Amino acid sequence: MSLFDRVRRVPVTGTPSDALAGGPLRRACAVAGASAALVSMLFIALPAILAWATSPQSTVGWPRALSVGSCVWLLANGARLSSGPATISLTPLLLTAVPVVVATMAARRILMQLDDGPPRRFRRWGGLRRDVADATLTFVVSYAAVGLVAALATAGDPLHASLLSAGLGTAVVGSLSVLVALVMEFQGQIGSVAPALAEVLEARVPIHLRRAFRPGLWGALAVFGGGLALTLLMIALNLGQISRLNAALGADPVGLAMLSLSQLMVLPNVALWAASWLAGPGFGLGQGTAVTWSHSNPGLLPLIPGLGAMPAPGPLPAGLWLSALVPVAAGALVGWRSLRMLTRLSSWRAKAETAASACLVAALLLTLSTALAGGSLGAARLSGLGAPSLLFGAAVLGELSLGAAVVVGLSHLRAARS
Repeated sequence: MSLFDRVRRVPVTGTPSDALAGGPLRRACAVAGASAALVSMLFIALPAILAWATSPQSTVGWPRALSVGSCVWLLANGARLSSGPATISLTPLLLTAVPVVVATMAARRILMQLDDGPPRRFRRWGGLRRDVADATLTFVVSYAAVGLVAALATAGDPLHASLLSAGLGTAVVGSLSVLVALVMEFQGQIGSVAPALAEVLEARVPIHLRRAFRPGLWGALAVFGGGLALTLLMIALNLGQISRLNAALGADPVGLAMLSLSQLMVLPNVALWAASWLAGPGFGLGQGTAVTWSHSNPGLLPLIPGLGAMPAPGPLPAGLWLSALVPVAAGALVGWRSLRMLTRLSSWRAKAETAASACLVAALLLTLSTALAGGSLGAARLSGLGAPSLLFGAAVLGELSLGAAVVVGLSHLRAARS
């Protein structure tokens, strides 16, 4: 048995005959993928069913409530919903964590049962393990099949999802879940899954880029944390306005609870928009709207209580551009974490390359996350909510690089003097 084949965190306990392979493996993966989809769907649809059962203002039957809950599950998996001329494509990122976590747990339970002996591998595709390929493909297909069935079952309802987006979205979530499960099970050692691919990556990917992932992740989390802190601060400062909007709705307690839960699910989305505001590009709440350092033009807002935390229309106080110091400080964190990946006597070039690569990783993660955090909440003006992801990525890259450059430069000067 090679060293790569012995790096798994949790070895199979039991006799080799207990390990899954071939037909039993594919059947177990099919059941696991479908079960993960159904469990997460039930978890998300349950609040809609409970609201139907307890709300005195409910005028629809339980099948319609279940249909709405299934559509919300599809939305959490990245599908686009339609209701007449309105399109809903704003993926609630906190809600998306539910199917990802459930599917990851189900996928890892299968991976823990793979044969712990020397695996069969493909001659191509980087020497990929055959059992891993079988498990991944079967799990993703069965998970996505449930998404397609849910989309077909709700196709005739007022709120429904497109088949293409339902299939693609659930396939992406299923694939992401298996990938996370593989990283957890094999401790991130790609060589244990595809050794030839690992050798190619090690030979062609510069070492400073491989070292940059963790510091870059820290930088992305720091910028996101700054946006989240700003969001919570604005909510705290405008609690009175939010409460008045809640009262103006005149909804029953169940309806208000569901509305509050729905707003909580998009909190990470809003935090990313706030991070874009900190960096400079700002964000918009629909076509023709913008909230930047200097001016707030949110436009005519729908009656959603959480939007009461938005700044009032008009010019904003001078000096708000200093908020850019938040991503600059995050860049300093990136630089510090990058230096920890190197020895104290490493060359200035090695330090600078690692820190610059980490800033690039952080900017790419934030750009992708911001692109996923935007979308549509209706028709016409509400068809474009979110931050300009590419502009945000470029701005935050410059600010992160500035902070990292200061830290790396000071570290180099200190090392030179000593």
